[in-house]
Amino acid sequence: MARRYRPRKEFKFWLYHDLQEDKRLMEFIQFCKATQQFARMVRNGLRLMWSLGEGDTAVLYELFPWTKTQAALPAPAADTEKLERQIADLKRIMLEQGSLLALGDGAPSARPALGGMKKLALPVLDDEDEDTIVLNKSTNTSIMDNFFASFAKLGS
Repeated sequence: MARRYRPRKEFKFWLYHDLQEDKRLMEFIQFCKATQQFARMVRNGLRLMWSLGEGDTAVLYELFPWTKTQAALPAPAADTEKLERQIADLKRIMLEQGSLLALGDGAPSARPALGGMKKLALPVLDDEDEDTIVLNKSTNTSIMDNFFASFAKLGS
């Protein structure tokens, strides 16, 4: 019984002996060739990469069915109490170090406009010592206000 001719195309690529990742791939390729799985592995790998690049997960779930159940698991709920405690600790530490002006219980008084963050002034070099950067108090406060405002948004 004669075999039917099927046209085919060969593709070549290089792996480098001095790269650890390539060495491991060479070992895996040798194993796949010894077990006659190499062509199927290359085809499936290319199919997977192509479909994922297109945003399609069907090939992923076909080749690795257990990933579908793992992807369907709900994300863990955010622990806002822990986040609020961490923010309070940060405020306390920064106040103890004297890097903040006293903040009230509420939001900082100088808030950025709704259109975006407030533009900050650039550091000014001290005339006496060119290596020292001096920031004015309003810049320090503005930076900290933005920092704490971003944490407050995360918690809500």
